[in-house]
Amino acid sequence: MKGWKFLIWVLVILFINKSVIISLFKQSIPASFSSCEEFQYPGTESIRHQRNWEDLKYRADYCVSYEVDNSSNQKASLFKKRMNDPKAHSYHEFWGMVYKQLADTDSNQILSIVDSLDQMAKNDSLDYTSFAHAVVKMVQDIPYQYIISGSCTSEHSDYPCYSNQRYGITSPVEFLYTLKGDCDSRTVLIYTILRHFDYDPVVLISKEYRHSMLALNIAAAGEHLMIAGKKYYFWETTATGWEPGIIPPGMENKKYWNIALKHEL
Repeated sequence: MKGWKFLIWVLVILFINKSVIISLFKQSIPASFSSCEEFQYPGTESIRHQRNWEDLKYRADYCVSYEVDNSSNQKASLFKKRMNDPKAHSYHEFWGMVYKQLADTDSNQILSIVDSLDQMAKNDSLDYTSFAHAVVKMVQDIPYQYIISGSCTSEHSDYPCYSNQRYGITSPVEFLYTLKGDCDSRTVLIYTILRHFDYDPVVLISKEYRHSMLALNIAAAGEHLMIAGKKYYFWETTATGWEPGIIPPGMENKKYWNIALKHEL
């Protein structure tokens, strides 16, 4: 009987301290067993990416998993190479036409990540604004790379460089496949994703600053443009930590920012 009483006391103590034990067990699990560790699985037909990122504003961790077929990436690259240069009267009109062709062509080829983001939104009960934050910060979390139409030089030594890409951009499919993107590669990808969810994103461009930014009509504060009577907040996408309404230092003059691409609901 004494043995049984001892066993019962042990079980009671374990039950009372189960939270401590569970915590210790979790700490003992190697990082490689994380349910949302990023990985790439190169196969003959596709690459699977699993991405996890943090949103400090909403104190949340997110995770998505998606596949991009190698054939889809090759088709996107070939389409970009064969595009005719748009005939435009201004810098922002030219780039707007380039961006629109890339976004429209790739729109139905990114449904894997759209579906994964949609499931994430449902699982985490994300509202309109918090979902936009999650999507933008997913892209911000992907390390920046120069995308160059010619050869990489010493001028591009501060970041990794991806050379010989027409127009100096990766299309949405190419970016999701390679995880290589600069400023407009990112804004066009976010634009293409968010319009699937009935947002009206804007891609901004500045010839003077040689930069592209996102603008979004969501609940925010700070720097914005008035478009059709609505506030669209500037949103930097090339690095983590940027919130809507903040323009990078040295790029604050709004007269140098123009609408390249806008989705009409």
